Amino acid sequence: MSLFACTKCHSRHPFEELSRGDQLCKKCRKSFPLVTCTFCRLEFHLLDKTERPVCKKCDSNIKQYGQPTCCVYCNIRAAFNGDKCSRCESSEKKYGTPVLCEQCKLKCAFKKSDESKEKVDGKVLCLLCTLSYKRLVHKSKGKVHGRSSSQHKGVKRSHHHPKHEKKSKVAKLQESKQSSQSSRDSPVTALGLYSASSGNSDTGGEAIMSGQMAELNDLKEQVAKLKRQLQQKDQALLEKEKKLTELKAENWEKEKVSKKKVMSLQKEMTDRIDTLQTENRNLRKQLSSLSRTPKPEKASASTAS
Repeated sequence: MSLFACTKCHSRHPFEELSRGDQLCKKCRKSFPLVTCTFCRLEFHLLDKTERPVCKKCDSNIKQYGQPTCCVYCNIRAAFNGDKCSRCESSEKKYGTPVLCEQCKLKCAFKKSDESKEKVDGKVLCLLCTLSYKRLVHKSKGKVHGRSSSQHKGVKRSHHHPKHEKKSKVAKLQESKQSSQSSRDSPVTALGLYSASSGNSDTGGEAIMSGQMAELNDLKEQVAKLKRQLQQKDQALLEKEKKLTELKAENWEKEKVSKKKVMSLQKEMTDRIDTLQTENRNLRKQLSSLSRTPKPEKASASTAS
């Protein structure tokens, strides 16, 4: 038989005796507290004291991808590479798009096989609600087992005394009735406790967190809506600015052409005026020269007389 070493004390055990995630033996599991990961919300044994408990998988993801964001489906802050956490991404590939959780009413549950549904009394639950249900069932079974064992011990003590023989028989009958009744009702009781015990210490926090997640979803939808409106307005503003720039460019081109035309006309008119002025000066000179020279006809007429 193959033996495997514990990751903490390095003692060798069969693989079935080691914990699933941390590979710890039974003794080490008792020595280290069971805590919930800050990001993926799964339980693990805390080996070192840290400010906030983070499992090995999330720790390696933080080193590789940086701080995570909230998953678009389950709203758990465990989306390291993309907008979905690894669980929702794998579940979506395996089971299809998520559906509404019957407990927290968030769209973060997946339609799994009938065998998986039987573990949660045939309900369609998300991860957090499934963990809460399993914890509650485990606690209710532990309480029933503890009560039956204490009753059994009391009956055993009274059985040794001759005066309590009748009482012991009655106690045995009551014990058998209670154990059979509790064994029949334990899953139903657990389910009832699960659905109606939002004030309990275990499920209270989950119910509050579910409510907060619903509010967070509403706020996210409002923010997304406002972002879309802002993007539309920005797009419209950009279109207007683009049109204004085009109009300005067109106006500048027109002004440039008109200025060029005006300048050419001004030059043409200046040249024309200069030409006319030159002609006018020449004509004046000719006129003055003609007025100064004597007329020959008048001179000959005066000599003849």
